[in-house]
Amino acid sequence: MSHSKHLVLVGGGHAHAQVIKALNKASRSKDLKVTLIDSQKSASYSGMVPGCVAGAYTAEDTLLHLEPLSSWAGIDFINDQVVDIDFERKEIVLKSNEDPVSFDAVSLDIGSASRGLKTTKGALENTIPTRPISDLVKRFDAETQKLRAGDSSAKIHVVMIGGGPAGIELSMSVMGRWKPIVGKDNIRVTVLNAGSELVSSETDLNRQTLVAAMEERGIEVRQESYVQEVKPNCVVLESGEEISCTHCLWATGAESHSLAFQLGDRGLAVSDRGYIRVNQYLQSVSHPFVFAAGDCNVIEGLSKPSPPKAGVFAVRSGPILVENLPKCLTGKTTKESNDLTAYVPQDDFLKLLVCGDGTAIGFRFGFPIQGKWVFDLKDAIDRSFVNLFKEENLPELEDGKPYDNSQYDATADRRPPLDPTDAAEIWRRTDDDLNYEEAWDVIRDMAADEQYKNSVLEILADRFGA
Repeated sequence: MSHSKHLVLVGGGHAHAQVIKALNKASRSKDLKVTLIDSQKSASYSGMVPGCVAGAYTAEDTLLHLEPLSSWAGIDFINDQVVDIDFERKEIVLKSNEDPVSFDAVSLDIGSASRGLKTTKGALENTIPTRPISDLVKRFDAETQKLRAGDSSAKIHVVMIGGGPAGIELSMSVMGRWKPIVGKDNIRVTVLNAGSELVSSETDLNRQTLVAAMEERGIEVRQESYVQEVKPNCVVLESGEEISCTHCLWATGAESHSLAFQLGDRGLAVSDRGYIRVNQYLQSVSHPFVFAAGDCNVIEGLSKPSPPKAGVFAVRSGPILVENLPKCLTGKTTKESNDLTAYVPQDDFLKLLVCGDGTAIGFRFGFPIQGKWVFDLKDAIDRSFVNLFKEENLPELEDGKPYDNSQYDATADRRPPLDPTDAAEIWRRTDDDLNYEEAWDVIRDMAADEQYKNSVLEILADRFGA
């Protein structure tokens, strides 16, 4: 009999949720034990959180329940916080001071922290931060209840610190949720952006579309605004200017999780910013038995820069871990091994931002899409992922069934692609009558066929005047 192996998953994020489901007791080797450690029993799916803030979803809708998923998969679940990992002894130290958890291989999906939250004076005490996501939802719901119970004519001013996609999306979501409660004349939302323009990596057309949408909703954007301090009722800029506010949300970009920095002190290879350095197999460049996925890593050995911190890349990492983690435990872990599966991040991806009013804006291939159908598309994509892990949707286990290493949105045969002219017309539609599935097929057909994509883009460029 072969010696049993122990795989430990630290964190129940978007990538590990797929690993848990795939490495279930019926599919994995009988001599492979798997344990999940997370301080939360349920993980929030980040893609649905802005919609939750806007009131389109309940908090429950956004949750991936780790305990029943692990139970179904025959995976041990330890509801505790990892405070240290001894890589020499291969032991994980828990906050509860329970006995260390030994392992043969460990995978980290621990996410990231909000940049500057702990180093900016008053930020931790006087803002609602976007991380951890579950706390954001709870605190925003609590503030919403206060508004409903208070003076309906009270004037509120929400300051959003951070002009990246998260801050933009949340600013529109907050406006959409709170304006009906206090009235359009009693709410202001201001976004403080450290840069000189919004979404600087996008095309001018995409940027103009987004700016117009924010202006239409009465959201003010202040560029090159650097925050020095957050007080209970105002934000102090580095210029000395004070911006009064009733609510302040902290939506800056990502910085490394404190545990990752600590593991760097333990000898694990991390970047100068504290991200875990992995190769194209999502495997630590210093410790072959350690893997990391999602916001906590930086990927080396790619022909392009490591992807940005966005949920889509964590989701796409899941099937790669499903392939590589079991192989790691059989010793197939060297860079030279062709048995491991490389992760090739996509160059461009569909970016979808909810607007807080049942519509959404999207960017793909340099062109914008917007309308109710775009929200319907985002809703369908997000729900299809979350529904995979709901207890009531988990399938009957079949012994010997191979690991499911497919991408969650892999599609069967679609209808033949539309004529490029018709496809371009669909792309430009903003009315409520368009069925998102038809538009979704167009986007996927363009992603799958370079020649077809270029034909549609040529027509779009002419129609948009780009």
